[in-house]
Amino acid sequence: MTSSAGFLALFSLLMATGSALVVSVGGVAYLRRVRLERPPIGTFNGRDVLVLFVPLSVIPLFYLSLPRWLLTAFLVLTFCAALSFGLRPLLPPGRMWLLIGGLLGLNLWLGTNLFGTVLGWQVYWAENDVVVLLAAVFVANLYVQGGMRLSHVACFALALAAYDLVFTSAFPLTNALVEEFLGYPLDPSVGMRWGFDNAAIGIGDLLVYGLFVLAAYKGYGRAAARLATAVVLVFGAAAPALVPLLIDYVDARTDTLVPAQFWFGPAAFLTWVWLRSRHGRERTVREFLESGDVACPRVEAPEDPVGTGPVPAGVPDLAEAGTTYPGGDRAL
Repeated sequence: MTSSAGFLALFSLLMATGSALVVSVGGVAYLRRVRLERPPIGTFNGRDVLVLFVPLSVIPLFYLSLPRWLLTAFLVLTFCAALSFGLRPLLPPGRMWLLIGGLLGLNLWLGTNLFGTVLGWQVYWAENDVVVLLAAVFVANLYVQGGMRLSHVACFALALAAYDLVFTSAFPLTNALVEEFLGYPLDPSVGMRWGFDNAAIGIGDLLVYGLFVLAAYKGYGRAAARLATAVVLVFGAAAPALVPLLIDYVDARTDTLVPAQFWFGPAAFLTWVWLRSRHGRERTVREFLESGDVACPRVEAPEDPVGTGPVPAGVPDLAEAGTTYPGGDRAL
């Protein structure tokens, strides 16, 4: 093991661990305190997982086919949508769009003016990381509050494990995607530069980690979320960062690209199997909202014939028999 390889492994470990912790802890904090309003789209099921997996599998080809200006415009729209989902319950519309415009506008300026020096790269990465981490936290909450269960996340991660291995090792699609984004604004990764070395982790990996921890918290509570966070840190952050010391993942451009989901997916799936065998079925969104695992649990109010009983601020009214949280799940 060379000293440079050891430094890069440590650098990657710090980046992956820090970003995974921010998404996991920040996502749970948001889940406990903020309710996202969604249209009544029905119960989240296995078909929705397939619908989610197919576009994520195809979108890299879509990215690579676009001219740079159109790709940047598409990324602006994507991040606008992701940030607005999560900021809408927190800020008035004017302040929300001012903040989003400021974050994305600054990113575009930094990404076109500061790449000539190491310090410029570091400033760009720091600002870009804020945008990507917020987007990962908000989108993970959107899916979990919409009814995505730990079983869905576990199967999704297992499918991504096979996809990640194939398109990183056999067909270097991921490699081409990293090359396409590096050095341009709105890189959908969390990263940092030190000297000549860049270490980064993609928003897709962070989103899966966030979904896993949040779904564990919603479905089984705090102990399950702590276990899920440990699995994320060991198999989602530490293993992909340290395994290049033993396995050669260097490509033709001397980049080291590790299929992180290959190491995380099986561990996530086995963790879900263990939790299910030990604790039984997962809680529904409604059961979660009525539990002590939220900052403001919804308590069943006495019957009100007029239907005007008080509801805690920020929590949707689910008292009507037979209703579910918008887009949520329910026990059959």
